[in-house]
Amino acid sequence: MSANAEKECGPKEIETVILSLARGFDERLFAMSEEELRADWHWRWIESLSAETNLYYFTQSLEGYRYRCRRWEEHHNGCCCVVERVRDKYLMPRIKEFMAAQQKHA
Repeated sequence: MSANAEKECGPKEIETVILSLARGFDERLFAMSEEELRADWHWRWIESLSAETNLYYFTQSLEGYRYRCRRWEEHHNGCCCVVERVRDKYLMPRIKEFMAAQQKHA
């Protein structure tokens, strides 16, 4: 066994790893262009699922997307009116997309 394998991980080592991961996520998010952020959307209507289940998955996707968009907007454009910017620029188009998909599959 190597010396590294025998070493225990304590709270300080765990904190270092978690902070490093968070820093990496932030760096990748903040390096995105606005177009890349808008394209970072991962939801689609799944035919085999009910409308209610599709709504459930949509709301999960929308919440994660809202969080990423808000962090990006705060970093690039400041905290003033960030809720409105995120709602209007990123979320409303996705909500309209869901509503169109729902009508199509009704």
